[in-house]
Amino acid sequence: MKKIINKVLVALLVTSFALTGCSKPVEDPAAKPAETKTEEVKEPEAAAPVEKKNIKFYGKVVEYTSGPKMTDALIEKMKDKYNIEAIQVDWANMDKVIRTGIASGDPCDIYNYPPSNMASFKDMAVDLTPYLDADPEWKAQFEPAALAAGTVDGKILSIPWESNFTVVLANKKMLDDLGIQMPETWNLEEFTAVCKKIQDADLFPFANATDLGRASWMYRNAMLSTTVSSGKYEDFTKGLLPLNGPEAKEALVGVKSLYDQKFMYPGEGAVTVKNDEIKAAFYQGKIAMMAEIAAGAKVTAKDAGFEVVPVPWPSMGKEGAINGGYNGFFIPQNSKNIEDAVEVLKAFTSPEIQALHATDGYIPANKNVEITDEFVKGIVAQAATLRSPEDPAYTAMDDYRNNMLIPELMLGGGVEDVMKKLEEFRQKGQVKK
Repeated sequence: MKKIINKVLVALLVTSFALTGCSKPVEDPAAKPAETKTEEVKEPEAAAPVEKKNIKFYGKVVEYTSGPKMTDALIEKMKDKYNIEAIQVDWANMDKVIRTGIASGDPCDIYNYPPSNMASFKDMAVDLTPYLDADPEWKAQFEPAALAAGTVDGKILSIPWESNFTVVLANKKMLDDLGIQMPETWNLEEFTAVCKKIQDADLFPFANATDLGRASWMYRNAMLSTTVSSGKYEDFTKGLLPLNGPEAKEALVGVKSLYDQKFMYPGEGAVTVKNDEIKAAFYQGKIAMMAEIAAGAKVTAKDAGFEVVPVPWPSMGKEGAINGGYNGFFIPQNSKNIEDAVEVLKAFTSPEIQALHATDGYIPANKNVEITDEFVKGIVAQAATLRSPEDPAYTAMDDYRNNMLIPELMLGGGVEDVMKKLEEFRQKGQVKK
């Protein structure tokens, strides 16, 4: 009996141990749940925004319909890399604005300035020659003469973005009605014959304004023509040609003859007539031909209400020549973003942005821009006789040519007196140099 009881106890113990090994411990409902560590999944970090450089671009030309379009296109094209601030050009105070900016130590990175006047900033401008040489494709987009205009002491200091020059616009129907055929070039004698035919029809043959710096156009174009024809052009550009010599006399006599014969609108008042008066008379059909700047030619033609065509400027010598030049950009040496400024210049002078200029009737510096507008093609053709630079720009002489030359030629001492004064200005300029 004792053995049986022992066996039963052993069996109960085994069963107890078995149950204890398989069962889960009883949880106390009041106990806190055990903390379980889970690995934190991190969100991928967003890429840091690219820091864009600020470029101050002093080159928004609001006087051109294409100007804002070009700067808007530039901003859009470079938006992923640069914040470009397009600043309006103040033409009347351009030199002061630029000098003040450079002197401040925080200049614009790019300045619009005439390449032919870059000698004024030759010690402040970056030499762009190495950048052009390093990118032959970019350099090849410009005519050598355009780059030469901004070259000082063998260094290319300015990149051209457009050319501008004097042109003559004509009322095509008026000329057609009078049976006048326009030649590709014409000298004073041929021009005089056409003017006489127009005058006989009780119309004014030609008009040239005396404001907006245009009063000197007649004389300057005449001097370019006579000096090119005599082979003295190089001396003239260097200020070495006497301005009381045969070239100056031929030029002034030719110009005076057009006023003397009353070919110039409005006759007696031709020495003081303003551009707005001339444009109104041209639109009214009172004038057959008017002098205009290439940059404004298409706008003038568009507003006329009749077909307007470009015709040659009359030459006072055997060869024709017109004054003009280029607008360009330079980078100041103390710009903080020289390399970036070069990249921006490449974009602005690219065919796609330059094409906006051509579409609105202006003359782009990039020769790879395709021009399809027949009127603009006619304007471009006139540039065949463009001469830039002309004689050195002496301030006193410029003032005289712009304000007094034509009045004194016609109402004052005439040819001899004007030549004497021009030579005095030249001599003073030579002494200063």
